[in-house]
Amino acid sequence: MDILTEFFRHNTMMNERILEACRGLSPEQLEATITGTYGTIGATLVHTANAQEGYASRILGVERPERMPEDPFPGFAALTERFERGNAWLEQAAVHPDRDRVIEFADEDGTWRMDSASLYLLQAVNHGTEHRSQISTILTTVGIQPPEMDGWVYFEATKQFEAV
Repeated sequence: MDILTEFFRHNTMMNERILEACRGLSPEQLEATITGTYGTIGATLVHTANAQEGYASRILGVERPERMPEDPFPGFAALTERFERGNAWLEQAAVHPDRDRVIEFADEDGTWRMDSASLYLLQAVNHGTEHRSQISTILTTVGIQPPEMDGWVYFEATKQFEAV
């Protein structure tokens, strides 16, 4: 088992679960937020999808698509497409043969150097988990039970864990 691949397969599954949990929300519920989170549910979903593509594009050496705006909410069709591409790219990045090279890049905050492209993978896992957790917390405040998204759920769903 390649642990990085498993991390990103888990990430993909949990992104799909949180999208499904949010798909039926009303516009008012998508605008829900609480102190201590990134922002609204809709903005956090878009932010997470945009970030995934950014992390993976730097490892894979592909052009990063223009960031999708968080406001107004772009709709679930566009968001799902963005997540699908980011999920696939991250899974590819996890096994990229050159993922330990030094990366230099520029963004609106300056020019940066990262000693190993693999550090983006660490950030991608942490970032996705953190924001899915924030969305789950907001969902509970609007009366919706968030999906379970831990490793045990993934292990059971992928038949890697079962009672004997």
